[in-house]
Amino acid sequence: MGTFFGIEIGRRGISTQQLSLETTGHNIANANTDGYSRQRVILTTTSPYSYPGMGAGQQGTGVKAQEIRRIREQFLDYQYRNEVKALGRWQIRQDILEKLEAIFNEPTDEGLSQLMNRFFDAWQNVARYPDSEGARSALRQEGMALADAFRHLTDQINDLKADIGSSIEAKIDEINSLARQIRDLNSQIVKAEAGNMAANDLRDRRDLLLDQLAEIVPVQVEEDRFGAVTIVVRDHTLLTGQKINSLSTNANGEVTWPDGENYRPGHQPYGVLEGLLEAVREDNSNPGLIQSYQQRLDILARAIVDKVNALHQEGVGLDNSTDILFFDELNSEDGAGSVKVNDELLGIDGLGKIAAATKKDAPGDGSNALSIAQLRHELAVKINDQPTATFGDFYNALVAELGVQGQEAERMVDNQTVLVGEIDNRRLSVSGVNLDEEMVNMIRFQQAYNASARLISAIDEMLEVLISRTGLVGR
Repeated sequence: MGTFFGIEIGRRGISTQQLSLETTGHNIANANTDGYSRQRVILTTTSPYSYPGMGAGQQGTGVKAQEIRRIREQFLDYQYRNEVKALGRWQIRQDILEKLEAIFNEPTDEGLSQLMNRFFDAWQNVARYPDSEGARSALRQEGMALADAFRHLTDQINDLKADIGSSIEAKIDEINSLARQIRDLNSQIVKAEAGNMAANDLRDRRDLLLDQLAEIVPVQVEEDRFGAVTIVVRDHTLLTGQKINSLSTNANGEVTWPDGENYRPGHQPYGVLEGLLEAVREDNSNPGLIQSYQQRLDILARAIVDKVNALHQEGVGLDNSTDILFFDELNSEDGAGSVKVNDELLGIDGLGKIAAATKKDAPGDGSNALSIAQLRHELAVKINDQPTATFGDFYNALVAELGVQGQEAERMVDNQTVLVGEIDNRRLSVSGVNLDEEMVNMIRFQQAYNASARLISAIDEMLEVLISRTGLVGR
């Protein structure tokens, strides 16, 4: 054991306490950095020294920094990603339902429900005053307003679908971008940790990107022994090693993998992307959110057009015309988007062609107009060739279901937000920086640093006595 051994112990103390103090400063500086996990220097004793042939046993040789450890709980990361994927889906569903509610705009005086009532009220008025041009003109205007409403609703729904399509493309770009960033971090982490050194800050950045990715698509993350992660999304691998299987859209607007297979959401959709795909899914046996409302709007429009036209063709106008449609036949592809009042009724002599009567040369006959007005009370809407509801009841059921689904989505978003927030708070309690705790550590490490420096000073004074003053007594 050398004379200068105590100085080495002090030197080791200074260096380790300085490293601890610098790590504390790093924590304080990143207290508000998203995704940052607090770090701690793990201190351990250096190998002890044994005196040969002496009973004193081993003598300590000081301290060393074993590692700078990132304080993080992987299980909480798994829980967070497992719950945030559900939150992403419900947030998208809530947003789309709110937009649908704004499109249908019920209950208001400008909504489709009131327009249908005014349309049939106008027929009732024509039944009272069949030879009145004012009543006939009002009917024609109400018919045009109803047709415009159907077309406008369809256009808005199509615009919403186009907007969702753009959102899907944006989310695909984001997924691919996140995968590339994670791949690059994988490479940096593997290189940094090849020398048995933890790349804490790089891992924090990668975990933050994984959290963002988990909100968009459901992910399974596995880390290999070198520190790189593999990401699996549903039945395909998104990232493995340095290879990324990027998502894209084809000519039909479908999301596809590089092998040509379509992205297939699970039975229970998760994540923002699957929420968007669920909304625009076109499957007659299992229609998506938007298609289900578009289909019912088409059913309602077709029922009104067919029923009104059937009676109108049998009726007689003031000019004794007959077999005239009130609405044009619907286009099978456009559905409610093709509702339009017959051009024959829009001309100068069109009012006289409105078939209010059932007999010719009977200007005071409004029996056919009365029959059309009474359609509102009939079970005129058919589902699977079976009459199920009146026009008003069918549409009211559509609006009521939209409201119920909107309330459900709002409730689920609130519940899931609370759950995700609680898990994130638990993560922060483990990984987050507590400034009060860091201030205490800063003082503790500072005092230990000062004490180590004081140890070196004390040994220096001892050596000064030994070297400079030994042997001078009595001279």
